[in-house]
Amino acid sequence: MKKPGIIGGLGPESTKLYYTELINRYLNRTGGQFPEIVIYSLDMSEFKTSLENNDLDSIVTLLSGAVNSLADAGADFAAITSNTPHIVFDQINKNANIPMISIVEESARYAEKVSMNKKIGLLGTGFTMKADFYPVHFAKYEMEIFVPGNEDQDFIHEKIFSELAVGIVKDSTKKRFIDITESMIAEKAIDSLVLGCTELPLIFDQNYFDINYIDTADIHINSIIEYCLRNT
Repeated sequence: MKKPGIIGGLGPESTKLYYTELINRYLNRTGGQFPEIVIYSLDMSEFKTSLENNDLDSIVTLLSGAVNSLADAGADFAAITSNTPHIVFDQINKNANIPMISIVEESARYAEKVSMNKKIGLLGTGFTMKADFYPVHFAKYEMEIFVPGNEDQDFIHEKIFSELAVGIVKDSTKKRFIDITESMIAEKAIDSLVLGCTELPLIFDQNYFDINYIDTADIHINSIIEYCLRNT
């Protein structure tokens, strides 16, 4: 088995999800064998402050250090349990001593298989929705990314950090997220929705709409399991 190293803390809820699901899915695939997992949990507030200050160099330094610490601890490859840090994924990957699995690239490959009209909605933090890393990766598969308007982006961003990242799910927040998605379906004709924040599955029951859900955390976890078991 290849030993995965995961960078967590960005936020804690997604880290718990990854840890639990990696164990459960590995047990199912191997018939009862437990995986070895190395976790480096970062301070989300430090990361968020650097993002707000547009200090990408500090983020690269922070995450590159975490990846190489995972390598020093025996991890064979690394994955970041959050979408937003993929703003600087290419730079981190260049600095890494071990291979890395991108949540964005894995999600794009999955979306290419399920999206018929190639129009994809994206929800995530404001950083993710305003950045170009999702459009760039999905364009390689001839898919177009659509995001909500600025006011809706601000609402989603605030609720992710103030509620979802700490495990809070309010009915009023859920309703607004659903309304935003309905508007994107009506106005942009999206047939797929990227849950581009690993906490968004806390909000979305995948029976709400007759569209494809690109659950980035679920896709990423499956890819990590496949890499663990490759050539073993």
